[in-house]
Amino acid sequence: MEICELTLYKNLNHELETIINTCFDEIFVTDGIGTVLKVNPAGEAFYGMKAAEIVGKNTEELASKGLFSPSLFPIVKERKERVSMIQRTRTGQTIHCIGNPSLDTEGNIEFIVFTSRDLTEIRQLRNKIERTEHLLESFQEELEELRRFHNRDEEDFISFSPDMRKIVKMADKIAKVDSTVLVTGKSGVGKGVIVSHIHKKSKRRKQPFIHINCGAIPEPLIESELFGYEPGAFTGAKKEGKKGLFEAANGGTLFLDEIGEMPLNLQVKLLKALQENEIQRIGGTRPIPVDTRIIAATNKDLETMVENGTFREDLFYRLNVIPIYIPPLNTRPEDISYLMDHFLEKFNKKYGTSAYLSLKAENKLINYSWPGNVRELENLMERLVVIADRDEIQLTDLPQKIVSSPNGQKQYTIQINEICTLKQAHEELEEQLIIKAYKKYRSSYKVGKALGINQSTAYRKIQKYIKDQ
Repeated sequence: MEICELTLYKNLNHELETIINTCFDEIFVTDGIGTVLKVNPAGEAFYGMKAAEIVGKNTEELASKGLFSPSLFPIVKERKERVSMIQRTRTGQTIHCIGNPSLDTEGNIEFIVFTSRDLTEIRQLRNKIERTEHLLESFQEELEELRRFHNRDEEDFISFSPDMRKIVKMADKIAKVDSTVLVTGKSGVGKGVIVSHIHKKSKRRKQPFIHINCGAIPEPLIESELFGYEPGAFTGAKKEGKKGLFEAANGGTLFLDEIGEMPLNLQVKLLKALQENEIQRIGGTRPIPVDTRIIAATNKDLETMVENGTFREDLFYRLNVIPIYIPPLNTRPEDISYLMDHFLEKFNKKYGTSAYLSLKAENKLINYSWPGNVRELENLMERLVVIADRDEIQLTDLPQKIVSSPNGQKQYTIQINEICTLKQAHEELEEQLIIKAYKKYRSSYKVGKALGINQSTAYRKIQKYIKDQ
């Protein structure tokens, strides 16, 4: 029996060694004090050294010799949690390194497993991969669809995180039908971009796409803008009358942005237009048929507004046929690096520059919480490209609030963007905690343990807040 167990152990050890050595990514293992225990061949290629020259050395000693920079070990040791960072190796490669600590029963670090991938190669290949994936998904569609894909403009949605890829996939499916869509999410997350994406992918793409911000037009003018007016309908009206946006968007798409700002008295008229597919101009007596797809967006909680009587319940359900929620940028860190590259390329092309981020500046931006979401990121990239004194954007070029923000993963802060009830605030915080904990632990038992609730409660809340788990 002992001989069988020894043979089994040797076989398992051989299989594990084979898996590690053939892995495409670097696997770099240390003990709790930073002594290197294992480096696979991928790591040897990163550092230009044999594993035998690295194993047994301390990570800080290796970092001081320029093997990699900056060192991730001290951060993982201090935090005792998963941490990621961009590093540069002695061979000149830029890598994305993730450190995962293994803790004993007393909470001490037994060892740390670092996995790294060549970011230089990923950046070179990512556009080809994205293009190939889209081509595979649309291979059986008409030639026109493929032509539009190859000629897509710079406003297409950047979607590399799992959540955003699901949203874009859903948007592509929604685009094939004329159902009403309600897009929700915090300010600056990209609601307008996803709406534009739906229109471009739809059969209405060659027809008008009309965008109206319901919160930017004075209340007395919204009705005439949407529905138009007949000659002499009111003082100051054009003598020939005017078409409204419903008529202007006939055959195409009407995007009602900030729909939560629409006055109650106009909500009735909008509901009638949606239900009957016809409108009536101010001062008019005859209905005008319209074939207009409606997509609405808001950063407000319309369900709460319905409860408070500030938004019509029947209109809410008429708009909310297909809901799309776009999560804030700080919950999808995978997109940040790609968005930075996208906007740098966009503004370099616009201003004839060749700016790029230094390693320290890039790390700082990746770990920033981005309260203003994608809009804040885009505006900052344009600002940095315009004001930078050199091609390489340094850490000192970043705004002070970003430079002074803590290093590492996202900050655990609570932001209140507008006045809400305590119940709403509690529910919002609960949702964020459940989503964050589930993404980290992938287990209702572990989520319950981390949040101090029992497993059945954790399971119920996961079912409530997380789709397709």
